[in-house]
Amino acid sequence: MNKVLYCVGIVLLICSACQQNQVKNPVLSPIKETIVNEKPAVDSLVFQDNMIRIYKIDSVNFFKERQQADYRRDTIASISDINVARKLLQGRVKFGRYMPGKPMEIDTVVEGDLIVRVRFNDGRLLEAGKTEGEIDLFENMFVKYYPSEEVLLLEGGHSTDQALDLRLGKWDVEEIGNLDYVYFSKHKKYRLNGMFDGQECSSYFLQKKENEVYLTYAQIPLDWNNNFELCTLKEIFWKGDQQLYFRNFFYGAPHDKRAGFYRLDIIAEINNSNQYKGVE
Repeated sequence: MNKVLYCVGIVLLICSACQQNQVKNPVLSPIKETIVNEKPAVDSLVFQDNMIRIYKIDSVNFFKERQQADYRRDTIASISDINVARKLLQGRVKFGRYMPGKPMEIDTVVEGDLIVRVRFNDGRLLEAGKTEGEIDLFENMFVKYYPSEEVLLLEGGHSTDQALDLRLGKWDVEEIGNLDYVYFSKHKKYRLNGMFDGQECSSYFLQKKENEVYLTYAQIPLDWNNNFELCTLKEIFWKGDQQLYFRNFFYGAPHDKRAGFYRLDIIAEINNSNQYKGVE
């Protein structure tokens, strides 16, 4: 009888140990497996035309790409000292200042920061008081000169940017831009350019190098179908010649819900890159 009771006790102890082991080692839930295997969100396409695509991306991807790109900005040299600029532009640009009591007349004998007359490389003249297109020299003052580009940057009312391209014979700032905005792609095939038009936000566009000069390639829209709204681009960098990354920012409202991180793809360059990979 004692042997029987002893055996029954042993069996009960073994069963109890098995139950405790089951509690300590539960079966993994299939829901947890699903979470582990979940793929990251795809970048959100917010704009596309025949030339470019714009995606909104997360901050993790943005900073990862910036670190890998190791981008170094190459700026365009400029001269803001009007006395130095006047000597370099002698015979091409005439400077002066308003005559006392005569706000619409300029004295070219005295030194000043107003431009009276411009002679472009093709021989054409632009003179103060004679409005041509979007610019009147009477309403704009000298800011700086970019010798390598032969471009004059001017400032109009409400701090608006204006520009004169002596080499190409242009005075449309929407084509010339403010060269302080420029960010070159890796091999300088493209560059980001922009300007300030007196409102809260700046405008931006891409240029492509053709025959040693940069010409407008694509406009970057400030908004599109309520998908996004750009204002001031910061923390800009290029990845190769095909992708431009930037952060959208609103001064006075850094936490604006419209702010964020973006990637711009140049479609032709992306397609060429994909074809090259296919050949390999």
